[in-house]
Amino acid sequence: MNKVNELHLLPKDFFLKITILKSMMYCGVLWGLYRQGWAMTSDQEHHIFPFWLSCAQAEKHAQKHWPNYTPRKITPEDFQKSLLPTLVRLNVTPTLYNSNQQKFKFSSQMMKYFFFNKPDNLLA
Repeated sequence: MNKVNELHLLPKDFFLKITILKSMMYCGVLWGLYRQGWAMTSDQEHHIFPFWLSCAQAEKHAQKHWPNYTPRKITPEDFQKSLLPTLVRLNVTPTLYNSNQQKFKFSSQMMKYFFFNKPDNLLA
C-alpha cells in the first residue's frame, strides 16, 4: 500500500484551466466576433482566433476592442466544416478569452477534442 507523505496544492492557474476545459466540454457552443469574417488578432508569438464561452463576454470585449464586430455562435458544425480547416491552413491559434482578459491558447486539435467531441466519446 502506498503512503502519501506530502500533499501539494494545485497551482491556481492550473485549476482555472481545468475548470474552463470542463465548461467547454459541456457548453455546446462557443462565441466569436464576426463582421464580414471572423475577428483575428496576433500577439508576439501567434496569430490568434479569439473565442469566448458566452455571448455576454464576447459582447463586452467587442465593445472595448472591436466595436464594429458582433458576437456570433460557433456551433460544432461551423467549427468542423469551415473554421477548423481555415485555422489549420492559416496556422492560427484558437485562444479562449475569459472575463478577466486572461487568454488560454489551444491547438486546433485540442479544440476539436475538448469542445467538439461528445462527453461520452472523451472516455473512449
